[in-house]
Amino acid sequence: MTPTPMVDSPATVDAATQHRIEQFLYREADLLDAFELEAWLELLDEDITLRVPVRTARHPGSERPEFSEESNYLREDYEMMRERVGRLSKEYAWSENPRSRVRHVIGNVRVLDVADDILTVANNQHVFRSYGDTADHDMLSAQRHTTLREAGERYRITDRTVYLDHSILNTKNLTLPLL
Repeated sequence: MTPTPMVDSPATVDAATQHRIEQFLYREADLLDAFELEAWLELLDEDITLRVPVRTARHPGSERPEFSEESNYLREDYEMMRERVGRLSKEYAWSENPRSRVRHVIGNVRVLDVADDILTVANNQHVFRSYGDTADHDMLSAQRHTTLREAGERYRITDRTVYLDHSILNTKNLTLPLL
């Protein structure tokens, strides 16, 4: 997938489909905010790939892509995410002890492509995270491209690329609930 997050030409879907997609993304955000990661895993297809490519600094008019095609902060398949979820659920998960407080704000949801039972969706998000009893906090801003497959009355996430707005991350870690 060539990273081109800002050059989207939306597809047309009916209002009911748009509403279902938005409700799905809001429910996913609620699960991540509540650290209900086992339930979140149930939204994922077992063939999923999750990518967070590194943003590259480039000069205007440069031929270089805005996002690296080789380097990623994360590149995970289902098994790797299942393993991470298992580790995060343990009391000795030091990266989440004490547990982060996370809040997703999802917006600007657009359907980019429709092909049979596969939808490609883009959305913007801000993710706030605070931890411990300090004033420290993180704010991540990104655009996500998500491929959804209809599975009966629900959707399954089959692919996701998270295009962070940051070229340098100022966060202690990049954990699944932030994406």
